[in-house]
Amino acid sequence: MDKSKHENLLFETLHDLAPVPPDLWKSFQEIVEIKSYKKGRILQADLLDLYIVLEGIIIKRENSTKQVIDFICKKQFIFHNEEVDDCYFEVDNDAVVAFISNDDLLKLSNEFPKFKDHIKHFGADVLKQRTLRGRFIVHSAREKKIKLLELYPEVYRNCSNADKSSFLGMTPNYYCSIII
Repeated sequence: MDKSKHENLLFETLHDLAPVPPDLWKSFQEIVEIKSYKKGRILQADLLDLYIVLEGIIIKRENSTKQVIDFICKKQFIFHNEEVDDCYFEVDNDAVVAFISNDDLLKLSNEFPKFKDHIKHFGADVLKQRTLRGRFIVHSAREKKIKLLELYPEVYRNCSNADKSSFLGMTPNYYCSIII
């Protein structure tokens, strides 16, 4: 794992949300953990700990049915909420993530009021993605598959047909029969 490459991507991701002053970046680097996970691993965290996906794909699954609820790709965020949503996060393609505990997020936001802008964006991004996925419901099966390709090209190329069809609410056979 090339740590400097991932640190640069992390900085770029944060900077896209709001400016990152040097002192904030230095403190952020002291608390963030860059972790590498292999396909099939389950991400463990406490409530509202934050993962920032730097490489790969993470799948959010419903606990009892294993149905795909969400795909989290590069430069997207996960606030852990398994206890609330009855779900878990599984690595689909080998992934590299930045992990920050909820306690460290609070510490940074108290020490650097500007960091609160980042936290607002983290939450807004997660909510925006959920709202976006809700719009899939009103589309035909073919339109859903096209939207998946448009919005999640990495998922479309790299994830299993079973997971993509689960996310779109159809069987794998039906999903495969749809020509786009």
